[in-house]
Amino acid sequence: MNGLRAARCPVASFVERTGDVMKVWMTRALFALLGLPLLFAGIMGGPAHASADMRVGVFSWSVENILEAEARELLFNTLIEINAVEVYQSFHRDDTLDFLLEAHERGILVYALAGQPEWGLDPQAKKMINEVNLVVALREKLGEAGPAGLMLDVEPYLTKAYRDDPERAMDAFVAAMRRTYDYAGDAGVEIIICIPYFIDSKGFPNHLRALIEEASDAVAVMNYLKKSEWANIETEVSIAREAGKRVINIAELQRPGMYDLTDRNTYYGEGLSAVWRSFDKLKNEFEYERLSFALHEYTALREVINNE
Repeated sequence: MNGLRAARCPVASFVERTGDVMKVWMTRALFALLGLPLLFAGIMGGPAHASADMRVGVFSWSVENILEAEARELLFNTLIEINAVEVYQSFHRDDTLDFLLEAHERGILVYALAGQPEWGLDPQAKKMINEVNLVVALREKLGEAGPAGLMLDVEPYLTKAYRDDPERAMDAFVAAMRRTYDYAGDAGVEIIICIPYFIDSKGFPNHLRALIEEASDAVAVMNYLKKSEWANIETEVSIAREAGKRVINIAELQRPGMYDLTDRNTYYGEGLSAVWRSFDKLKNEFEYERLSFALHEYTALREVINNE
């Protein structure tokens, strides 16, 4: 572990991130008092929203969601309508300045979103380090309006290399994430790693522990088997609790049939009210203050909202 992160205690890290979220809500409250359509943009006639005490984010993979002012406005209003306080957005260096500035003005935290399965097979982590450098460059240009951190969705288990030699592929993945985490720590960039819920059940409990304890500031778990949501993330929450780190429980919203999804995996058919019930249940059962939640993903979220 590098010196920067070794100097950070879990309590201090939690207070720091909690302070960021409080700034979000204070900013929204100020705009609401001024009569601007932020905090209460969608309460009347809109979809059900997350509980006020619940930290919720949304994945947004398409750059098209942020290129034009009208698209950005819809994204921001959607986030505010469901009480989401952060977005994990894919972007490039030249297409994001207006988006980041407008998100900052509205009190929305933005995490850069990036990742390809092959990235996790490179122990030198070149592609992931490039993404860290992008975050650093945007922060240097925009200051506090720059990205809050980096969400890495790297899934090496989807590669041929994993199918040929799972142990070797997972070893490479952990090595790549450790290198990225150390590099990002020196640069002051928060790293969130997005993983499936089944790493431990596939025979890699030690790799899972290393990814949470030694290779990330927070872990986002794709909890895409609805019948056993608590059991799916029990181990991840336990490890994160011991390490004092944040866990993000992700619910799938994409329609059945996409990527072999069925009603067993996605809330597309049940709608947002079922998602909020699930999140409330997990929050109450785990009683872990660093458990937060996310929706995958924005395009599907818009479909679900339009269907309600």
